[in-house]
Amino acid sequence: MAASDAFSEYYTELLQGTYDCVDRVVLNAFFPFGQTGGGIRSWWRWLRGDDLTLDDEHLREMAGTFSRRLHAFCAKQGIPLIEAQARDRKHELAQPYLPHDPEFSGLFLVIKSNAPAPIWEVKRNGQGRISEIRHRKSWPYVRHFYFHLIDREWGHITIRICSYPPFGAQLILNGHERVERQARRKRVAVVKDGNCFIEGSDFSAISRLGTEFSRSDTPTRLRQLCERWIYSVCLCFALSNEDRDRSRFQYQYSVFQLELSRNLLFWRGTTMNQVFQKLVDRTRAPLALNQVKTIFGFSYRPHQIKQRGRERTEVSKAVQAKSYDLTVFKVKWGNLTLKIYDKGGRVLRIEVVVHNAKELRCGKMLDRLPTLLARMQDMLVRFLDTVQAAHISFLDVGTLEGLTEPTTRGSRRLAGIDLNKARNRHVVDAVIELSTKPDGFTVSQLAEAVRPRSGQDATAYSARNAAYDVAKLVGKKLLRRIDRSRRYAVDPPAIRILCAYLLLREKIIKPLLAGIVCPRGPRPRHHTALDEHYITLRRQLRQTFQIIGLTAT
Repeated sequence: MAASDAFSEYYTELLQGTYDCVDRVVLNAFFPFGQTGGGIRSWWRWLRGDDLTLDDEHLREMAGTFSRRLHAFCAKQGIPLIEAQARDRKHELAQPYLPHDPEFSGLFLVIKSNAPAPIWEVKRNGQGRISEIRHRKSWPYVRHFYFHLIDREWGHITIRICSYPPFGAQLILNGHERVERQARRKRVAVVKDGNCFIEGSDFSAISRLGTEFSRSDTPTRLRQLCERWIYSVCLCFALSNEDRDRSRFQYQYSVFQLELSRNLLFWRGTTMNQVFQKLVDRTRAPLALNQVKTIFGFSYRPHQIKQRGRERTEVSKAVQAKSYDLTVFKVKWGNLTLKIYDKGGRVLRIEVVVHNAKELRCGKMLDRLPTLLARMQDMLVRFLDTVQAAHISFLDVGTLEGLTEPTTRGSRRLAGIDLNKARNRHVVDAVIELSTKPDGFTVSQLAEAVRPRSGQDATAYSARNAAYDVAKLVGKKLLRRIDRSRRYAVDPPAIRILCAYLLLREKIIKPLLAGIVCPRGPRPRHHTALDEHYITLRRQLRQTFQIIGLTAT
């Protein structure tokens, strides 16, 4: 069962359905003995009987043998083998070659391209003995092959393998492919647009299928998938079964990249667009969402639900992509990215992208996949709770007055938080920006975020000054220290209070006072409903000031 979040619950009445699904999964396949110089030497002895022929020339010869055998096989079997440039998107190049037969299973395309890879370099002394085996300092560009296959359970998968020993490989798949095939078997009707389900007969069933990745048997299924194809289709061109058994060559698997998304299907595309644009407008400044881009299209979003006229026997169908305006904003912290973007006309997708599983700090071997996904699920829910808190902010009665009152921590008396002082405003602004950081933030990171806002250097505002400000925020319960760490997190109730203050100051007080002090000026040619409210409020405030005898200067 997927964990709920505040954002989805707030807009429940506007949603037709929701589902969570793993998107892109990249697994590393590696030969443990091939990761060290001593290991590669032992493997060569098992393969050839001794290490007399272990040199750069013979390693390069194995890569050439791999390529020649593969070219001959593709020519004999009639399998397309095309070449791609380094920046080409191989998955898009494979789209025209996808088999039309739904029962097809096997290899349908091979793409070759050059890419950097760690290549072993063998050094020998004057007597011809091996003195050192090491990776080259700079990774050279060598031939890689991309095997595009169709698996009956997992759909379209790609195996990327290096032609040089120890034949490092990656297996790339998309979770939506498997969910679609499972839905077809269980007669769950869905409409799929790319890697997104935009409409379905039973979204609860789709959600259950999407969350099966978190089951304990998923690593076993993925390992079986790798073993099913990587030896019989890829490695066989470099090592025969006898060579592989004799040299004890066996791949191990680890998780490299993961993507997990929560998809919200709105009843109306226009409603989804309004919700998303307001969310971007209200949270961009508080959360420092600098990376916001809009890709302009030409079509209007669907403002009503189409009448369904499909026959009962139809299980799924492809939907032609529409060229709607696509808005994306993302927050990037190291090798972790949090994104929100609209997809498929009526779907709002919230996505967590892990560019390197090492960043999650909970292991990266394939057996740790359920733990990795659980951690990503927590990040997704926390991100949505943070966005919702910044999106819908409020202030309780007496909150601002209570912030200025002093607090005590043990025997230590701490000053209150006077938001009229520039330093406190800079700290609050920095805390809101760091609130989306999945693992929280340290005092040093807070100091680094405050300095650009205040224009001070490390001597004027150091980590020691930030520690005092953190203590004041903890005393007001606006910050929480993460257990057994030196990191701090901001809970949604605190974000609501802090964002409400920023909105009150930046969106109401400052614009109104600016309009009252300088009431003259041309009326904007294009103005929004918010501009109309500002104009009305300014006019009413000027009349109020005249009655009470207050002059704005």
